[in-house]
Amino acid sequence: MTTGMTAGMNPGIKSLLILASLPLCLSLLACSEEAPLPPPESRPVKTMLIGGLAAGDQRQFPGVVDAIQKAEISFRVRGKLNTLPAKEGENVKQGQVLATLDPRDYQIVLNDRKASYDTAKANYDRAKELLEKNAISRVDHDNIRAKYHTAKANLDAAEQDLSYTTLRAKFDGFVAKRYVENFEEVFPRQAVLLLQDVSELEIKIDIPETIMIMLRKHKDTAKSETREPKRSVYAVFDQIKGQKFPLALKEIATKADVNTRTFQATLKMKNPEGYNVLPGMTATVFAEVFPGETGGEEAIELPLSAVVSSTDKQSTVWLVDEDTMTVSPVPVKLELLTKEAVTVTGLNPGQRVVTAGASFLREGMQVTLLETGEQPE
Repeated sequence: MTTGMTAGMNPGIKSLLILASLPLCLSLLACSEEAPLPPPESRPVKTMLIGGLAAGDQRQFPGVVDAIQKAEISFRVRGKLNTLPAKEGENVKQGQVLATLDPRDYQIVLNDRKASYDTAKANYDRAKELLEKNAISRVDHDNIRAKYHTAKANLDAAEQDLSYTTLRAKFDGFVAKRYVENFEEVFPRQAVLLLQDVSELEIKIDIPETIMIMLRKHKDTAKSETREPKRSVYAVFDQIKGQKFPLALKEIATKADVNTRTFQATLKMKNPEGYNVLPGMTATVFAEVFPGETGGEEAIELPLSAVVSSTDKQSTVWLVDEDTMTVSPVPVKLELLTKEAVTVTGLNPGQRVVTAGASFLREGMQVTLLETGEQPE
């Protein structure tokens, strides 16, 4: 029918119809061809480049300051406070009176015990003379002697109780805390004052196993004639700008914390003159690590977001292959966990680790690098 219709048409109209049908035909031909595949999925991620361990590389740990010596002072007897001259923040000397109890009740007991003792001693002295003259039996003599020794013990206890009504400083220091007020009733072993010696300070830090082995080795060799490179271990405080305070190792715990698997190390420092460093303050401890000291496995500090846990509780990080721009998971061992970062082993210098977006990745996925914060080498 179409052929019959076009056969009688004007040649000009016929040409217009042919031209109008060309775009439709071209479109139908394009649709018949296979559509191209979309580009592979590429996820944007933040990364960091792991640097190498050079001589003088440092590890840093959060620490808490404590006094080199401290004690909660308490009375050993009950009574009402009579004097409490010690004030918070006051420096005191060893043997200085810090507080006293009302001694009258204990003085009365002492007087009674003293009278009983005098009587028992006089009876015992007479019994010894009578025994020499065979005017008293050995049994009666022994009973009188026992009463004498009992009276002596009671007198000594009363004298001791009276002495316990005076509280004295056991060492030079300062009163960090006063728990009671004057004229209060206090009980035995109830804390009255907190006394601290801050002539030296302690800083406690939690360290991973690799660093603990290194520090113990350093402590042991320090006692021998073996000469090691001088190690830099120091503390810095946020409130003291531009100052580094040298530290010395005091002791290291040999049992790891059951939750963090870290060991507590205690370092000490002299109380710096001109700065008000007190127990309870926080510090950052920097410890120099020499190549090879951590058993060949370098501890790398990463952001918390870089480490993910799989279903089998294995900690992993994602590494970027910069040739193919794809990612792959690598298992790591957790060494130290803090609120801001995690220290791991199992990585090598030069590897690029995903630090943001790791939980959304799968093996072989292509990624695009966003702005990175490189770890200095």
